[in-house]
Amino acid sequence: MKTLNLYIARKLVGATLAAIGVLTFVLLSGNLIKVFDLLARGVSAAALGRFILYLLPVALNYTLPFSLLISSVLVFSRLSADNEITAMRASGVSLWQIISPALLLGVVLSGLAFWLQMEVGPRCRFQMDMLLETEGTRNPLVLLEPGRFIELPGNVIYVGRREGDRLYDLHVYGLSGSGKVVRDITAHEGKVTLKEEEETIVLELQDAVVVAADPNAPGDASRLQRVAGETLTFPLEYGRQLNRKPIANKFRQMDAAAMLGLIHAYAERGIDTTPLYLDLHRRFSLALSPFAFLLLGIPIAIRARRAEPAIGLVMAMAMAAVFYAFLMLAEQFRSVGQHPEWLVWLPNIAYQAGGLYALARLARQ
Repeated sequence: MKTLNLYIARKLVGATLAAIGVLTFVLLSGNLIKVFDLLARGVSAAALGRFILYLLPVALNYTLPFSLLISSVLVFSRLSADNEITAMRASGVSLWQIISPALLLGVVLSGLAFWLQMEVGPRCRFQMDMLLETEGTRNPLVLLEPGRFIELPGNVIYVGRREGDRLYDLHVYGLSGSGKVVRDITAHEGKVTLKEEEETIVLELQDAVVVAADPNAPGDASRLQRVAGETLTFPLEYGRQLNRKPIANKFRQMDAAAMLGLIHAYAERGIDTTPLYLDLHRRFSLALSPFAFLLLGIPIAIRARRAEPAIGLVMAMAMAAVFYAFLMLAEQFRSVGQHPEWLVWLPNIAYQAGGLYALARLARQ
């Protein structure tokens, strides 16, 4: 019996590890474009390595359940197609003994998923967001991202294209204390220089045109002044703005203990705790999803015949998609305050109960 369990365990663990590796790589590859973009904008390779490291536990939250589902379907469908399960049962081995290594692996991965969901994942999210925020202070040139408006003290900057320290199609809008645009500087090309000691960015604009207005005379076109010059040097302060930006500890960045404390504080103040409860229940449901997916996949795999393992895998993946569809549906009721937590538990409970029922029927056959 021990040899049989080790035989099934080796197949299942090997398939699960392979699926985790492939799915995690696929999920992380979706962020590689952002990583390469940050690298091109001057972020250090060490910072990008830390970013990927922080992203890994977040990715595992989603790849662990899918990996166990895929491996259970592939392994047990092959055992069923090769009549190995039939031979084991003919030798007096019960179905529950055959699948016991899979159940143990499901419990272990659910425990790992619980740890990732409640502790490691939120902390890594916080470190990842903090890294992106603080990297702007260490390397402020990262702020000059082409195609978007960048706000610095008293100014809003738009860069059409950037090649190293050369900027193209620039617009620098000067703001008054009330936030009104009082100056518009346009330039076809410019060069950016960083002065770390003074915490300033110096723009050296080529063929610049400056249009300035009197902030005390809004809408008076006669007071607009237009000045053109071949070269214009324009300093921008960045340190005070970035250093005063708070790094918000959002719900997704809180571990379980912090969320429970915040729920208690919200309840005492009469603040709606529905978003917090929903996020906490979602984490619990995702933590148990590896075991639920396992119980879902084994009956589908055993019933698959020799020509149908692919069909069984498609069916299992469709059921997994339904699981995540319910999580997304619950998010739509986050602000309603009608306790949408039950939506995140409905597929989990249904899959576990349905899987146990299907296994019990198979065991009696």
